Amino acid sequence: MKKINSKGFILAETLIVSVFLMSIFTMIYVNFYPLIGEYEKRENYDDVDGKYTAYWIKKLVESSGYELDTDGINMMNKFGYVRFECSDMSTENNQREMCISLVNSLEISNCDSYGNGCDAYITRYTIGDSPLGTISFKNTIRTTSIKRWNEACISTSDPFAASTATTTCAANAFKECCRQKGLSSCENPVLTSSEVSYESLYSDDTKTEDKTNIAKYCNDRLTKKAFTSPAKDYVLSLPNYSINHSTTSADYRVIVVVRHKKDNNDYYSFSTMEVIK
Repeated sequence: MKKINSKGFILAETLIVSVFLMSIFTMIYVNFYPLIGEYEKRENYDDVDGKYTAYWIKKLVESSGYELDTDGINMMNKFGYVRFECSDMSTENNQREMCISLVNSLEISNCDSYGNGCDAYITRYTIGDSPLGTISFKNTIRTTSIKRWNEACISTSDPFAASTATTTCAANAFKECCRQKGLSSCENPVLTSSEVSYESLYSDDTKTEDKTNIAKYCNDRLTKKAFTSPAKDYVLSLPNYSINHSTTSADYRVIVVVRHKKDNNDYYSFSTMEVIK
């Protein structure tokens, strides 16, 4: 009789322990597995969304409405890339307006209301080991701390020389940003100060909150880093590419960063595509 009771006790004990362990594993699965899925979707490399976006930027760059101007070529030679912006599109046939609508609907990261400042880059086909006479985009990202005012100052002999608010090219870029936003009286930007009186950045006697916000916005855009961490990680993860491997005899590439925020999302997609220009 004691043997039978002993066996029953062991069986009951085994069942209790099994149920306990199953409960623990179920809790882990229910609570942590969705987090793993969420983590995996945070950064999607060359997924469908990214490829779709890269395709449309490629079509815009290849169109007759877009041309790389002298500053763009200088920037390509100096930094290995040029930022795609809608302000470089032709105004004919509403091409610029179409571009603005497109980049915002595609949720390209960091685009402003003018379709500028987007995290969409045009690069040489080879982005790693540099062709003779050009700069590697990867090396620029890896070794150089570029801010937006460095991009604005590319037409100067040394775009890294600007360090104060009196630098002409940075001041001109700041004033142009203010003008686009409807404030025509902006003064020199403050590129280095941690405490900025934004009211001092425009000379209009009528100081209003809206005008101060414009001055703050334009100053912040100038001092913003040129590359976000996700963009850096993506570019550095890409192969160097060799022009001999191009399937279309392309000389350039587009690299696009998409930040999905619709429908309560907040994650990145990345993609690159060949461009014939």
